[in-house]
Amino acid sequence: MTFHLAYFWESLLSGLTCLPKTLLLVGVPLVLGLAGGLLLAALRVYHVPVLGRLTALFISIYQGVPIVVALLIFHLIFLSCFNGAAEAVGSALTVADVDVVWVGIFALTLQEVTLMAESFRGAFYSVPAGQREAALACGLTERQALRRILLPQLVPVAVPMLMNHVVGLIKNSSVVIAIGVAEVLTGASAPAAKTYSFLESYVAAGVIYWAMAAAAERVVSQWEIRPEAREGSRFWRGVNGLQRKIFALQAK
Repeated sequence: MTFHLAYFWESLLSGLTCLPKTLLLVGVPLVLGLAGGLLLAALRVYHVPVLGRLTALFISIYQGVPIVVALLIFHLIFLSCFNGAAEAVGSALTVADVDVVWVGIFALTLQEVTLMAESFRGAFYSVPAGQREAALACGLTERQALRRILLPQLVPVAVPMLMNHVVGLIKNSSVVIAIGVAEVLTGASAPAAKTYSFLESYVAAGVIYWAMAAAAERVVSQWEIRPEAREGSRFWRGVNGLQRKIFALQAK
């Protein structure tokens, strides 16, 4: 089998034209997944009545369903129910007016929310419970204790796990091809319809996904503050000073 460099470059350039849509498929679920995952993790960690149990049930169910299956289910629901729902609220929009990429974003967002919720929950448990109790005893509210005591400690623990989720999200974005969304894989494969150079097309798509994952790893690694780096950080010196006061209160 011969690998044609010219076909590879053609597929690479074609795949890059679809990069903005792939970035949309990655960026929106990532941002919403971080916010939603932190919220769901807090609901479970703090044992919020009813909501905590519903959250655990939702995570258990959604994590047990393959993303492709969930995507196809949401797509069929969208096609069969959108027109009726839009008419019920007095909207003139129809299925033809809405880009199906938002169905993919919805499915990927729910997946990221469930995955990040479990990562954040593990990070929550890495912080001793006594620190929260001492913070409340010092007069801090629950929100202040979360923002000033818990979050600064759980973020460095969660970042390595979140890195895996970001890379997984970049790779999973290709599944939206199942509902007809044109993203990097679709774009890179387009020239093969004329040249039948499928090997070059798939290699080109793989190179683009790899470059995105490498760039994401580079960016996220900047958030990972190692113990030795905290020594010279003004922010972390302030956090450590507040923690020492809490530890002193715990000792009394």
